[in-house]
Amino acid sequence: MSGVKDVLKDNKKILFLVVGLLLACVLGLYLTKSGGLLSMDSGLSDLTKASYTQSEQVMEKNIDYKAVLKTSVGDITIDLLEKETPLTVNSFLFLTGKNFYEDMIFHRVIKNFVIQTGDPTGTGTGGPGYYVKNEITERKYGPYVVGMANSGADTNGSQFFITSGNIPAENSEYMDGKYTIFGIVTKGFAVVDSIEKVETDKNDKPVNDVKLVSVQILEN
Repeated sequence: MSGVKDVLKDNKKILFLVVGLLLACVLGLYLTKSGGLLSMDSGLSDLTKASYTQSEQVMEKNIDYKAVLKTSVGDITIDLLEKETPLTVNSFLFLTGKNFYEDMIFHRVIKNFVIQTGDPTGTGTGGPGYYVKNEITERKYGPYVVGMANSGADTNGSQFFITSGNIPAENSEYMDGKYTIFGIVTKGFAVVDSIEKVETDKNDKPVNDVKLVSVQILEN
């Protein structure tokens, strides 16, 4: 009889274990669908993004490159400065070709200053896995200029910003010589302005996500 009792006890343990696993699975699915944990709209790390050790050479000579940022509030067209900042533009083209800039948020928006995106984690700390050297030219900052964000000299990655249309001169002068300018907005000024005006929290992150859906490269 003791042998039968032992078998019953073992079966009960197995049953409790199976039920526990099923409950854990159901709870996990519920949290994911309801916006908990790492839901796609949370602005947290997208674990599907690849990381690279360096950019491949993809930019070709004698081609004028433009980029169209497809955002959730409209398109922004940028004339890329491939002759002035070839390393930066090549990296941007490389990452775009890898679909790196798909489904990101504008994680930093500061009124009268900049709108910033390009971080796959949405936290302001993410990047592509490598750095690009600064390419500082005589070009100066002003309204609707596209620059690379960094945490010091020669630490450019994938994050970039666009200056607002009403950026004060003192803010523009502060950035001169510190951040690589690799593009100029040519269309979509109203889209930049509308993003710059969204409500943000204490960390300058939009309360409601503004997304960079994708980037399209135009060649001429």
